[in-house]
Amino acid sequence: MVIHPWEDLGEGFIGSYRWPTLLYHASAVAVTPPLVYTLDAPVQEYFQQHNPIGQPFADVTLAIGWVAPALVPLGLYLGGLAGDASELATAGAAALQAAAVQAVIITALKWLTDRAGPFPNGDPAQERHRGLFHGSGDPKTFNFNPFDFAGGLHWPSGHTAGNIAIVSALVAFYPDELWIAAVGYPAALAIGLGMIEGDYHWLSDEVAAALMGHAIGWVIGRRFRERYDAAHGGRAVGDRAGMRVEPRASPYGAGVQLVYAF
Repeated sequence: MVIHPWEDLGEGFIGSYRWPTLLYHASAVAVTPPLVYTLDAPVQEYFQQHNPIGQPFADVTLAIGWVAPALVPLGLYLGGLAGDASELATAGAAALQAAAVQAVIITALKWLTDRAGPFPNGDPAQERHRGLFHGSGDPKTFNFNPFDFAGGLHWPSGHTAGNIAIVSALVAFYPDELWIAAVGYPAALAIGLGMIEGDYHWLSDEVAAALMGHAIGWVIGRRFRERYDAAHGGRAVGDRAGMRVEPRASPYGAGVQLVYAF
């Protein structure tokens, strides 16, 4: 039995806002102002002046970041269906739903906050005139008016949120496959780094996106795992033997932890 990406879609939206996963979203909001006022400008200036990883890297990550959240889950889902591999198809379905849910949530936040991104190389003359995506030399440029398109659609970063969401969904669905986290998270974070290098986003855009994307992906991936195990008479996620990565949230912060179940 395959769990399809459209099943329990409403729960996909609501689930990541339940306690304690809600702390990830709250942390994304709470950490943004301190970063805006302290690190956003100097970090951007460092990348503009030194180009530590280069514009070609930024261009590649921009392209990959657009397509990976759709192509990777879709490939797993369709490949699983074609190969009669129900577990693989369900994993792809979980990642597809995570990608869709985060896209709706992140896009809504972009419109509500209407934040301008950094000028390319800090130069207003090089602003990317792409309609709704405006630039600024000041990281504090939030418009908070979804009906006035003079700002920009940069907070949070859709590239980072989308890729973190699909990785977290797959990590939660395959809790014993530690290589997914070891490969997936660095790759997703590299995309976020490329967004800063290319002056597509501020640091705070990336941090908020990573926290939100993880919360959404993890909840959806874990729920798909539980539904799949229940349908196939398997063990629930909490009963699976072996080491796994789990989110950890408390009133003092959020993070991840390694858990070994016997």
